[in-house]
This record gives sequence, C-alpha cells and structure tokens, in this order.
Amino acid sequence: MNPLLTDAATAAMHCADDEIQRMVGTSIEALQQAPQHIETWKAALAQGKSLASCLMTDPGHLARCHQLARSLCDRSDFLLALPLAMVCACYESDKPDHSFLTGACLQRLGQPAAAAEFYRIALQLNEADAASAYRLGECLEASGRCDDARHLYQWTIDLARGNFALRRLQDMASERLARLQNR
Repeated sequence: MNPLLTDAATAAMHCADDEIQRMVGTSIEALQQAPQHIETWKAALAQGKSLASCLMTDPGHLARCHQLARSLCDRSDFLLALPLAMVCACYESDKPDHSFLTGACLQRLGQPAAAAEFYRIALQLNEADAASAYRLGECLEASGRCDDARHLYQWTIDLARGNFALRRLQDMASERLARLQNR
C-alpha cells in the first residue's frame, strides 16, 4: 500500500470523528480492491462505464466521501482527505472534481509528480478548467519541468481571460509565468 495511505489509515484510527474514521477505512479497503475490480470490469471500463456503475456502488456514498474530503481539505487535513478523494477519483474517474481534489491533496502533501497526474486527468476531462491548468503548472514547475509549466500558465491566462471570477487566478499565473521567463 502507498505509504501516504498507510499514514492516513493510522491517522484515521486516532481521529475522534467516527464517521471520518469509518469512511477513511472503507475508502482504503476499496482502493486496495480496485486492481481486482478493474481487471474484472475492464471490458465495461473500456466502453466508458465508471467502476462505481459497474459495481453498482451507491452514488450517495461517493458523494459523501467527496464532501468529507473537501471538508477535511478546508481544515488542511490533507492526509485524511486523500483516501476519500482518491476512492472517488478511482471509482468515478469520469468526474474531474474528484481528480482535482485528489491532486490537491497530493500537492499539499508534497507529492507534485503524483498530483500532476490527477490534475492532468481533471484537465483532460474539462479542458476549460483554469484551476486544473494552473495547479498542473505548479506541479510541473515543482518537478523541474519549467517549459511545460510555462505552457500551462499561459493556458491558464487564456482560459481566465474575460472571466472576472478568475481574475486572481489569472494574476497568479501571470506572476509565475513572468518569474519563469526570467530564469
């Protein structure tokens, strides 16, 4: 098992919130079973079905996992949020929000290369998502892939242009792009 998930399991055992403790535990179990599920359902997955739909997973369960993961991220508890976000990204891989949230957890836990893969998926699922483009740029920059980061910061600026709600994100991308141009 991934060391971060092992750490999350340990942290969950010491969590005072029974629901979080239970949900993290079941998420880690589901992640451990994912390779077998993927093998069993690979033909259906190749036809675009999600693993959750193949297994007839209760959509409310994954929605609650996502909600708890977001709440934990808001409290900067990225380690406990990780398995919850990751199980959503694995079992409902067609939803960019799940991949973005998993990327955010991994990025905050100091794993930019792993986070980049999830941001890349989120961006593939929604090419107009300026936040995913920006975060992917951050991760690529942290991984030393500055040329790729420059491209993504420029893409973020282009996506955010004309959208006042994304003005701050556009400014941050412009600052990072300028800093990389001076290297």
